[in-house]
Amino acid sequence: MTDRLENERFPLLHNHSRRNSVTAEVNENDIIAYVQLRRASIVSVGTGKMPSHFALTLKMSRSSLNEGLHPVRSTTSTLGDVSEILSVHSKSLINEPHTSVGTEAKVLMRYSGPLIVTFLLQYSLTVASVFSVGRLGSVELAAVSLSSMTANISGYAIIQGVSTCLDTLCAQAFGRKDFNTVGMHFIRCTYLLMLLYIPIFVLWVFFSELILLKLVGADKQDLVAYASQYLQVLAFGIPGFIVFENLKHFLQSQGIFHASTYVLLFCAPLNALMNYVLVWDEKIGMGFIGAPLSVVITNWIMCFFLLGYTIYVNGYQCLPRQSLLHESYFRNWNRMIKLSIPGVLMVEAEWLAFEIITFTASTFGTDALAAQSIVSTTCVLLYQVPFALSIAASTRIAWYIGAAAKNASLIAAKTAMYCALVLGCLNALVLYQFRVFFASLYTSDSSVIELASQVLVIGAIYQINDFLACITGGILRGQGRQHIGGIMNLVSYYFVALPFAFLIAFHFEMKLFGLWIGMIIGLLFVSIFQTYFVVTSDWDHIILECINEGIVEDGALLIDAHSLVPAMLSNHLV
Repeated sequence: MTDRLENERFPLLHNHSRRNSVTAEVNENDIIAYVQLRRASIVSVGTGKMPSHFALTLKMSRSSLNEGLHPVRSTTSTLGDVSEILSVHSKSLINEPHTSVGTEAKVLMRYSGPLIVTFLLQYSLTVASVFSVGRLGSVELAAVSLSSMTANISGYAIIQGVSTCLDTLCAQAFGRKDFNTVGMHFIRCTYLLMLLYIPIFVLWVFFSELILLKLVGADKQDLVAYASQYLQVLAFGIPGFIVFENLKHFLQSQGIFHASTYVLLFCAPLNALMNYVLVWDEKIGMGFIGAPLSVVITNWIMCFFLLGYTIYVNGYQCLPRQSLLHESYFRNWNRMIKLSIPGVLMVEAEWLAFEIITFTASTFGTDALAAQSIVSTTCVLLYQVPFALSIAASTRIAWYIGAAAKNASLIAAKTAMYCALVLGCLNALVLYQFRVFFASLYTSDSSVIELASQVLVIGAIYQINDFLACITGGILRGQGRQHIGGIMNLVSYYFVALPFAFLIAFHFEMKLFGLWIGMIIGLLFVSIFQTYFVVTSDWDHIILECINEGIVEDGALLIDAHSLVPAMLSNHLV
């Protein structure tokens, strides 16, 4: 009878796995106090400094609920009936953080700068291996390309896709000032990825040669042997990469965007040096195997450096207080996994689609394949700009959602889309104007330069939709609605882009041009539909879900508003 009554009174709480531990009633005052805490989250927006760590007093019993609290009304509410309380128009709530389009645009630009440098430096780690090994011979160069493709699809895409769940979980928790929960999400995600690392390790170390032989044919045993060796060595650096990637998202969720940039400013040149020493040095050089070894060493150095920065410089405020083997890290994985699956789907769908396009381009001849490599590499480099902007927008919007600030969330989302359109057009103009120059950076072959510069015209048009699709994907990620982006990417690339690409390339005989026209059509589909879902977002429902998630993280988290909120309001609200 008691359980039935509680289910009726707390419908949202009882949708979660830990609902049986909820024993306290939640009245309007508790929810308002909780919302007020969240609204204090945008305090240090211009300084980049961590606000003081509020000592939350979480009450778990019915008797403690009434101590020191002065309810706004005497009635008791359930979380299922508090949409009006959570609305930004509610007069009983404190004014939300003030912002404007200009403010948000400046913040996005400031946050995006170090992220662009970070992503470019991280991309250079792979490029360094290609350059160092490419001079050993064509077989070795092909082996690096094959092993890099295999590693991306079967390993790195999974890791990066799963880690995007932290852009939602950690950033929203930081927005509501649940600092300990920020760290708990980081540890949980790291444990999840370490579990996923086990099959990746087994695949790369014990079965890579067998699988690659099936893919490329038994007549290319030398190529497969080199590629398999590369993967076998690379497997030992994956744990370091996992910790680094998760730490990067963990710090970004706190507004610390420059830490990974500092680490990579040191590690990227170090990686290039190690590639030379371990591959080419007469005394130390190991030849081909030195390239993956330098990546492994670099991954572990990046891991320890960023971990050291977090512990001793900044970001330690959100490290969890529990020991690393505490049982709380192995509970409440449902939402993390639900956010991780579409994250992986988005990354895998895009990466694999481009690998298919590259493989198809090889059927049109050497010039077409070379031009495809030039166009795809150039677009990947330019992609770092919208990707950085999407991370900044995702973090910013998740903070506002955590702070229960609906109007601010709307302004931040609109500003991000405005920036996407402006910067997308700017990128397109630059790429179109300097297309011949970009193509000539890769080769001196006039026929390849001419073909690549012609295809880059399509690549320039591609930039506008690429920006809009990337930014709207970041907004959906900040809202915790990655599933929309995952579905859109899967449908657009495999049911729209690739069919149109093959149709135009082969039936209409437009070859490489047709492949890229198909990709533009697919990306147009993504950008339009993701924009539709962002524009029609139910922000009240999104905020309500975020509040509910915070309240049920460890049962019914009831806040001692009497001692905490007044001090917070006087010192920390903007």
